[in-house]
Amino acid sequence: MHPPLAEHKHEGCLKAIQALDECHNSGFMNRFTGACNATKAQLDECLKEEFLVLRAENKAKAAAKRAKLEKIWKEMEEPPKSS
Repeated sequence: MHPPLAEHKHEGCLKAIQALDECHNSGFMNRFTGACNATKAQLDECLKEEFLVLRAENKAKAAAKRAKLEKIWKEMEEPPKSS
């Protein structure tokens, strides 16, 4: 099962989304007989790649945020320097 196919959210997979829509609209039974399975598999692969890219970006952002917080926590734990 794929997520809702909003074209503005999945611009990288636009061609695959349009191909699946065309396949579904080309005949009533195409959706139910498996005639669009290859097209759907291509769309699923595209969405998976898109998800992996977004996950890597989010992981990098989280790591940067965590490092910043750990630096602040370390500064809070250090005793004040005496002059």
